[in-house]
Order: sequence, then C-alpha cells, then structure tokens
Amino acid sequence: MLMPKAHRIAIYTTLFKDGALAVKKDVHKESHDQITAVPNLHVLKEMQSLTSRGYVRHTYSWRWNYYFLTDEGIDFLRKYLHLPAEIAPDTLLKPAAGAAFPGAPGGRGDGMGRGRGGFDKGPREGGYRREGGAGGFGRGAGGRGFGG
Repeated sequence: MLMPKAHRIAIYTTLFKDGALAVKKDVHKESHDQITAVPNLHVLKEMQSLTSRGYVRHTYSWRWNYYFLTDEGIDFLRKYLHLPAEIAPDTLLKPAAGAAFPGAPGGRGDGMGRGRGGFDKGPREGGYRREGGAGGFGRGAGGRGFGG
C-alpha cells in the first residue's frame, strides 16, 4: 500500500521498541491507538506485509490482530532504522531482579490472588470440617440424616 515514509518509520519504531503490536481490525478507524499520527488501515497493511515476509508472527482474536517480532524481523528493523546491535525490543529484555509484578511484595503476593483462594487451611489440614461437630445439610447432632 502506498503510504508516507514517516508513517512506515513510526510503525517500525513502535514495533521495534515494544517487540509486539496490537491492531484492531477496523479499516475505518482514523488513527491507531498507540501511533496516533498513523491511520489504522496503514498499520494493518504494513503489519500484513511484514507477516507475509516472515518478520512478525500473527495471532487473531476477537477483532484484534496481535503481531510479535521474530528474530528475522528484529534484524530487518535494525537495518531499516539504522540501530546498533546493543538496542533490543522490550520483549527480549529481562525484568529487574526484584520486580515480578507491580505491588507484589516478595514475588508471590499476599496469598489472596490465584491459587487456594486465600483460605487459611484446606480440607486436609483440618480447616474445613470439624472433628466431632454436627454435619452439614440437614443432619442433626447425631449425623444420622433427616428426621432423626
């Protein structure tokens, strides 16, 4: 597709900086969400071109296109944008040693996230059922069932 060189450079710069790009499948949208100076159609078509050349990997889900740089794409963008080999996309950089998630102390959080649901004890540790107490759901103190 015929487009200004400034649009192509803006797309390539954003793609190289982040290492991935999400594009909504909407050809009538006036501008892309991240690259506001470029129409969404230009971003879609340029990413389609990079996909056909094998420079990005494409995934589609719920009217959104997700593009991820391949190693060949990184080399191509380095040559096109005249970048040194020391600069790498954010997807290839390792996070800092202590920053697993923002707001998560020590990496695992406070125990109220995914996993056991934040309960103190599970059924095998004696936290769910009581030893000699009444059963549940209609059982009386003797635990014989209904009526008795």
